[in-house]
Amino acid sequence: MLTEKESNNLILQSLPQCSKEVLKKLYEYYQLIEQENSKYNLTGFYNEKLLKEAIIESILIFLDIEKNICNLTNKSVLDIGSGAGFPILPYFIYKQDFSLTIYEPQSKRVNFLNLVKNELKLKNIDIQKIRAEDSNQIECFDFISARAVSELKNLLEISHHLLKINGIACFLKSNKYQQEIANSNFIVNKLNINLKTKILPIYFNIENVLIFHQKLIKTASGFPRKWSLIIKNNLKNN
Repeated sequence: MLTEKESNNLILQSLPQCSKEVLKKLYEYYQLIEQENSKYNLTGFYNEKLLKEAIIESILIFLDIEKNICNLTNKSVLDIGSGAGFPILPYFIYKQDFSLTIYEPQSKRVNFLNLVKNELKLKNIDIQKIRAEDSNQIECFDFISARAVSELKNLLEISHHLLKINGIACFLKSNKYQQEIANSNFIVNKLNINLKTKILPIYFNIENVLIFHQKLIKTASGFPRKWSLIIKNNLKNN
């Protein structure tokens, strides 16, 4: 496990404007992940890789999102399937000027996220044990994010009804994103979605791509479907 000094030095290399208070909270978050990882498989990241490629990179990604896609200040933000909290939770710890809702269906991960919330005394954050397609928070969110939770076609369907008109959904994908876009034709046409992409700088070792869209019309009747139908029918419809 990294020491607090090692953590601070690594964070400040990428985020020199980071305050002492935020440095402390980010280290506490890092410690909690390492602590819980020793008990069960919370994330595959450990030590320096955890700090750099999960925590710091998440913040850098959202700084780019705010600069080029959507200002999140005073907005209502939803992250789907956050797991250990990536990518939204590190940024929320860093900035804390928007309200955050997290949907996470796995109990152990929900318990961990609540542990972080309580230990770091985070406000304006709501953690729910729920699947996005089962949520009735219709058109409640200005911005929706997700990373490595599911294929793009599934994320588009399960998030669309939750997004406000003119809200933005933004999903983090790998360099195989073009195939995922091609596989999304069915749901893109059904929901009248216009996808855009932004290739991010390689901050450490991974090439990341943002795929995003702005919701312009209400979600079509019958969507989202139940998860079992999404999985059953998507391949047939693509």
